[in-house]
Amino acid sequence: MSLKIQIKRAMFSEGIEDRMQDIASLIDMPVEDVDKRLKTLSFSDYVEVMTSLRQKNEDTIKRIMGLDVDEAYSTGSQGSGGTIAPDEEEEEEATGTVTMPSNALDNQKIKSARTQAMQRLGRDNLGGATAQQTADAMDKAGQGKALTPIQRRSMAAQTQNLDNLATNPQTRMQFKNLLNKLRVQQRNQEG
Repeated sequence: MSLKIQIKRAMFSEGIEDRMQDIASLIDMPVEDVDKRLKTLSFSDYVEVMTSLRQKNEDTIKRIMGLDVDEAYSTGSQGSGGTIAPDEEEEEEATGTVTMPSNALDNQKIKSARTQAMQRLGRDNLGGATAQQTADAMDKAGQGKALTPIQRRSMAAQTQNLDNLATNPQTRMQFKNLLNKLRVQQRNQEG
């Protein structure tokens, strides 16, 4: 199969916006910046970025896009406009703490941000549930409400994913470091 056919198939199965969001999540950079940098790449570099994305190789993506490690982390989170940044979402999942919104508008923003975060994970990583079902499950679980069977299956998949991260020799140290970083950030925000 030729490279052209592979690229066409990949573009039809997943939109460019999804790929930009995946890259932004992987290298912790705003989607707008990823979009700008992708437009400056040659075709061969673009293909290499997409291959590295498929392999989850963030170092190669950063190198091709002209980022050093410090620059990628200094660009900040992707969250803006009052929504929850993905880092904050992961903190809620990891620590089990959920900040209750003060009004319905905040609640809707949180739910929307949570749904977007779940969409980035993909349905296969959500136990077959949709992103919306998983976001609803997290909301209900945080409130101590009963879950539907699909929501329980989705939460079980999330728990399994966390367990896999914590026990895999290739990811456990990074996972531990991320949890420690989130805990420190939470302490700094509280006082």
